[in-house]
This record gives sequence, structure tokens and C-alpha cells, in this order.
Amino acid sequence: MHEYSIIQSLIATCGRLAREYDIKKIVKVHITVGRMSGIDPHFLETSYQFFREETVCEHAELVVEIEETEAMCQDCMKAFPVKDFCFDCPSCGSLKSRVVKGKALQITHIEAE
Repeated sequence: MHEYSIIQSLIATCGRLAREYDIKKIVKVHITVGRMSGIDPHFLETSYQFFREETVCEHAELVVEIEETEAMCQDCMKAFPVKDFCFDCPSCGSLKSRVVKGKALQITHIEAE
């Protein structure tokens, strides 16, 4: 499960930011997980509960927002939401599309005291 290494990296990043900005306590960590990122939000949250002990994130809540998938048609250049893994362009019917949103994992912001 790569969620473990992702959470370890997230906590390390929070620790680095806490030292850099003289933060004593992190209250919430907000992240966005794309539907097509290959990351299971449940395993991510479970990993976080385990690895946050004795770190700057020990009492911080992890807030996970799911980012829906969006694709761009390569023929008509229109963006569209991907539903049920259907990548056919609803505007022109083309099968040529690429994912432009929904693959990322990112820290969006951190609330601290």
C-alpha cells in the first residue's frame, strides 16, 4: 500500500513547514485526492491515524476532498466530466480525450496555531 509512504511524506512536509514558520500545533491538514489518482482515501485516513502519533500532526484532523475526473476532447477541445469511466466526448462523440483533472494528490492548506 503506497498510502503509507504518502502519509509519511505528508507528515514530513507538515513538520518541515512547522519548523520553517515556527508553528507549534497543526489543527487540520486539508488534502485533495483525485478519483483517478490510484489512492484509496480510506487507507489514506487509516494510515494518517497511525503515523501522526508523536508528530506535529498528532492532534490534527485530516480533511480529504475528492476531486472528480475531467477530460479534454482532443478533437473539439471541450472539457467534460468523466462518468463511469466513459471517456467519449459528449459534444462530438470522439474517443480521443485526455484526463486534465482528477489524477492529483495535493495538500491544499494547513490550519495551525
